[in-house]
Amino acid sequence: MIMTAYTNLGKVSSEKHNRGRKLKFNDRNRRVMKRIIARNHKTTLPQITSKMNTHLLNPVRNAAKRLQWCRDHLNWTELQWEQVIWSDESSFTLFQTSGHVFVWRTPTEAIHVDCLVPTVKHGEESVMVWAAISFRGLGPLVVLRGMITGDPYQSILEDHLHPMLQTLFPGERPVFQDDNAPVHTSRWVQTWLHEHVDEVEYLIWCPQSPDLNIIQHLWGYLENKVRARFPPPRTLFEVETVLHEECVQIPMNFVQGLYFSIPR
Repeated sequence: MIMTAYTNLGKVSSEKHNRGRKLKFNDRNRRVMKRIIARNHKTTLPQITSKMNTHLLNPVRNAAKRLQWCRDHLNWTELQWEQVIWSDESSFTLFQTSGHVFVWRTPTEAIHVDCLVPTVKHGEESVMVWAAISFRGLGPLVVLRGMITGDPYQSILEDHLHPMLQTLFPGERPVFQDDNAPVHTSRWVQTWLHEHVDEVEYLIWCPQSPDLNIIQHLWGYLENKVRARFPPPRTLFEVETVLHEECVQIPMNFVQGLYFSIPR
């Protein structure tokens, strides 16, 4: 203890090593980040992350794993890809965070509520959703409430993925994809997948590879639809309503077109 060391030896610090998770950033990495930010103080977090990844060891290893994953699936047929069910989570903010919104108005309508887009200074609110898509149809858009851990995620698989398997792939064994987030690899989820191994195969996923998941295009599609609404949604409930309305109207040729875009 510091007080004991001071009383007995006159020391003002303890020689005991700190415990806890090992820091991933060393002094060199911190200097690199400072240089990145110093060049452009308006650099976004994704841009900083991308630049930092070029200086970290783990992303280099992950890049090799992604390359190997692509090689392993290079000779997959169209039929095999059409058996894949892609899934992911995404969030949609209440207010538009970037870009401009143009409106038609008369001079007297400059401050009319329908001609204004509200903004916030902090505490941006958002709606978190889960979805799954397949070549044969879309699964439900599920709004996630609160912290999602392994047990609630297992319920999503049981209540939403399982009916999707039975409806779109009766008597077959499609392939289910999700990423390597801790909630997806929890004991509860692994138990569920093991119990349903005769109904669905699990697609081993490479780390940090959102660009390989075609459902990312679905999120972009829905984001554009939400922002195209005028007047824009003013509450989180309205955001949820818009997402559900737009999701059920997504044309199948759009979803199937995503499968055709997979490199072969």
